[in-house]
Amino acid sequence: MPAKAMIFDSRVRTLHDFGSAPVNTISFNPQARLVLLAGFGNLAGKIDIVDRRTLGKIATIEAPNTSYCAWSPCGRFLLTAVLSPRLRVDNGIKIWHCTGPLMHVQPVDELYQAGWRPTPVDQAPAFAQTIPPPPQPAPSVASAAVNGKSPSAKPAGAYRPPGARGLATPAIFRREDEGGAPRVPGSGSATPPRGYSGRSANVPGSGSPANGFYQANGQGARRQVPGAPPRTPPAGGAGANGSNGGENGALEKKRKKKEPKKKEKGGASGDGQSGAATPPNGDGETSARTSARPSVDVQVNGSGANGVVPAGQSVPPTPGAEQLDPVAKKVRNLNKKLKAIDELKEKAKRGERLEATQLKKMEGEAEIRKELAALTGAGAA
Repeated sequence: MPAKAMIFDSRVRTLHDFGSAPVNTISFNPQARLVLLAGFGNLAGKIDIVDRRTLGKIATIEAPNTSYCAWSPCGRFLLTAVLSPRLRVDNGIKIWHCTGPLMHVQPVDELYQAGWRPTPVDQAPAFAQTIPPPPQPAPSVASAAVNGKSPSAKPAGAYRPPGARGLATPAIFRREDEGGAPRVPGSGSATPPRGYSGRSANVPGSGSPANGFYQANGQGARRQVPGAPPRTPPAGGAGANGSNGGENGALEKKRKKKEPKKKEKGGASGDGQSGAATPPNGDGETSARTSARPSVDVQVNGSGANGVVPAGQSVPPTPGAEQLDPVAKKVRNLNKKLKAIDELKEKAKRGERLEATQLKKMEGEAEIRKELAALTGAGAA
C-alpha cells in the first residue's frame, strides 16, 4: 500500500497508468464506459470514477464503511451498502450518480444483503455518448442531511494528532499520492536520515558541552549537577598534563584512603620493617600493596603446591577418598531396595493404586532377600 493501477491492452502494453493510490477494488460499469477505483475494508472508502474514453477523472465519492458496491444495469448509478455482521451500525444503502451527487439514502437497522434487480444484458439501455447530468435527488437525501446523516468529507491525507494539525507535513513523510518524493530502493532502512548526530550536537534539555558533558579535546568529563558548587580540580590536574587530570585525581583519592592503613601496619610491625618495605625507586604504593599480601600455599589432596608434604606436618585425609568394600556396597543397595518395597506395601495397605512397575518390584522381594542373606553369610564367614 499504496497500490498501483494500470490498464493494458491484449498484448500487455501499457495504455494508461493511474498512479499509486490506496485502492483495492476496480470495476467497470456494464457498458465498459466508466471504471471505478476504490479502497474498501480497512481503507477509507474513497471512490474515484474515471471515463474510459478520455481517461480523465469524473468524480470522487466518499463512502466510508462500505461493505458492498455495484454498478446499476444502466451504468449511470452506483450502489454502496453497509452490511451486517461486518458492521452493526450505520447499516443501509446509498445510491450515487456517476458524476458524484448522492441520489438516495435508505437506513436499515440490520441489513445483510443488497443489490440491483437483475436485468438481461440485451435489455440494458446503452450509455450516452456524453456523461449524463444527475437527476433531482430523492427527498431522503434532504432528510438525511437535516438529521446529520449526510456523508461528511474527511480531511485528505494521513491521520494527524490534534497537536500536529494545522502544520505543513515535511516532504520526507508524505506519500507519493500526496506529492511526496518517490521511494527509491536503498539499503532497506525505512527511517529517513536525521539532520544531526548524537555525538556532535546537543540533545535538547541535556545542557551545553560547557556544563561538563564534553571537554575541548573531545574526551568525556564529570557531569555538572545544577545548583551544586563547582568541583575544584585536584592539584596537578590542570598542569601540562591537563587531559590526564581525572586519572591523577582518582589515583590521589586511592592514595589518601590507603595512608591510614599503611600507618597502622607500620606502627604494629615496627619502624625498621615499615621502612624496609619501600623500594628506592619511590613507588611506595605499589611495593606496599605487594608486600602486604600474605603468601598462601595451596594444598592439593593434602600436599603442597608442588605435591611435596613439608616435614613435620601430617597430611589430612581427603573427603571421599576412602573406598567401600564391594560387598558392603552391594548390601547397602539391597537394603535400599527392601526399604522401597516396604514403602510400597504400606501404600497398598492404605488402598492406593500401584503401577505395574511397582508391582513388579514387589514381586522380586524374595530374590532380593535371598541374595542379601547370601552376602551377609559370606561376610560373616
